Amino acid sequence: MAEAWQRQSPLARRSPMDDDTGAGLAMTEREFLAKITVRGKVADDAIRDALGIALPGEPNTACSGKDHAILWLGPDEWLVVGPPDTEKELVSTLATALPDAAVIDVTEGYATIRLGGPLAREVLSMGTPLDLHPREFAAGAATRTLFARTTVILHKISDDPVFDIHVERSQAEYLWTWLETASRPYRDALR
Repeated sequence: MAEAWQRQSPLARRSPMDDDTGAGLAMTEREFLAKITVRGKVADDAIRDALGIALPGEPNTACSGKDHAILWLGPDEWLVVGPPDTEKELVSTLATALPDAAVIDVTEGYATIRLGGPLAREVLSMGTPLDLHPREFAAGAATRTLFARTTVILHKISDDPVFDIHVERSQAEYLWTWLETASRPYRDALR
């Protein structure tokens, strides 16, 4: 991991897309969120004791607490997302609580883009084969999927709707540009 003064987001040159046109869309980067992959047999009690939240037991779901979210990525694989710049502490906590699991810091490998607003689902639907209707992809849903020719982890934070899109660092600029382009017709229609 880079020293704090050396860190730079892959989207540092990008300005947030505010909902200033009333288009019902806002996009921003969530810089430096801690992201830890956990793989292996994990006891729900151990996670609950360590982070205060349950382990998601169902495919394509997430459990969220005050400071952390745990996203189900596959059998015996989860992504733990925490506040910015807490990855060292989070790795230590999880490694102690889960001695038989692989606990890997992937913070620097991923960027997180938040897309929200009434039209967020429509924009996202242009890039994925997933059914993002609230009855199929409700708040708390999370999945790894192909999106606009790249692999992402899509997490629906709330039914407002607000989505977090975790994307590999090397694909972050491409995905940001794709989302800006896909949202342009909605923003231009209201100018």
